[in-house]
Amino acid sequence: MLPVPATALLTLLVAWACRAGSGYAAGARSAENNPRVTEARGDNGVSIISVKGADGRLRASYPLDLSRHFEPAANKTEILKRWEGYRFGGFVCFNDNQFTGLELSTNTNAALYNPVDLDVAGWAKTMKKAGMRYAVLTTRHTSGFLLWDSDTTEFDVGSSPRKTDVVDEFVRQCRKQGIAPGFYYCLWGGKDWMPHPNARATILAQLCELATRYGEIPYFWIDMKLWGPTNLSAQEIYDALKLQQPKAVVVLNQHIQDGSEIRYFPTDVMNGEVTLPPGCGHNPFREVKGKWYYLPFEFEPVSQRIERGTTTPMGPVGAWFTYGEGRGFAPSRPFEARPLAEWIQQAYARGAANVLLSLAPDHTGRMRPEDVRQLEEVGRRVPAGGRQTR
Repeated sequence: MLPVPATALLTLLVAWACRAGSGYAAGARSAENNPRVTEARGDNGVSIISVKGADGRLRASYPLDLSRHFEPAANKTEILKRWEGYRFGGFVCFNDNQFTGLELSTNTNAALYNPVDLDVAGWAKTMKKAGMRYAVLTTRHTSGFLLWDSDTTEFDVGSSPRKTDVVDEFVRQCRKQGIAPGFYYCLWGGKDWMPHPNARATILAQLCELATRYGEIPYFWIDMKLWGPTNLSAQEIYDALKLQQPKAVVVLNQHIQDGSEIRYFPTDVMNGEVTLPPGCGHNPFREVKGKWYYLPFEFEPVSQRIERGTTTPMGPVGAWFTYGEGRGFAPSRPFEARPLAEWIQQAYARGAANVLLSLAPDHTGRMRPEDVRQLEEVGRRVPAGGRQTR
């Protein structure tokens, strides 16, 4: 989820974030109180990921046979048919960003997160009314704050004023509305973002928590592979999730491009952040190292406008997150529904199987009325990803 279109700008933003008191050096978040996550690799290829509390007691253990490799499908499987059948979904971009006003949050204080009117049921009802059939929640974004009470860290909802396991509530409310729930997870630990010598084991433990605590999850959306530790490969991330959730579709975000370039592999889906497929249409059959794979396309447009944001066809004003009044920074505003619907329709016309539209509550935890109205109108104009209505 890149809020800038160019690598040079990303480098500047990372440098700014590190200067902004982010405390990303190892141990910055009271390491003496944080759990200890380790990986023991056996000769048989099985890794044991162990999580121990500050008191030395074992909290969790996850065996992972990372010698067992999975690969994307060569043709449209039943699992991919199910995924393509979703057509229209909601990218629920909610984390501590709503409290910092930053697309790239550098917060280190769990107490900052405090949605006083958290209404996850309302999110799901709005998505249902908009005709959305799947949803993806930002379980962990750039600051590292987790929307579930993790065994691996104290920087999560369990240490915040509002201790609701948002991941659990999100899954329950989505299922109640007939919406397929999916999880977004932002990688970290490399030299460019939150450098940490133990990132590999912690990431694997957190992915295992997400993949084992909430029942069957049909979709995992993995972001920022370029920020991840160099000793954790895309293949290992993909394998770890497939081991726990064999029916899940797993995407490694290919960033702001039209799906022509495969930057991280394996992935089950090609995608374009605020970027339509090529004018000639998306070709899902792609060759990688002499083998052919079926990789459908997902388009991820933004629904919000801010003063300085992601460049979109509607101007350099797009934002992933929704920012409300009363936090000391300018609030975001929803795009007009009609041009947003037209943008989405272009994606379908160019061969996008699915469209995942960003949406979210503000810092209160409740969706603003103007955002609800926008989404419902977009849903009427592009019903279930079908032909646009007037």
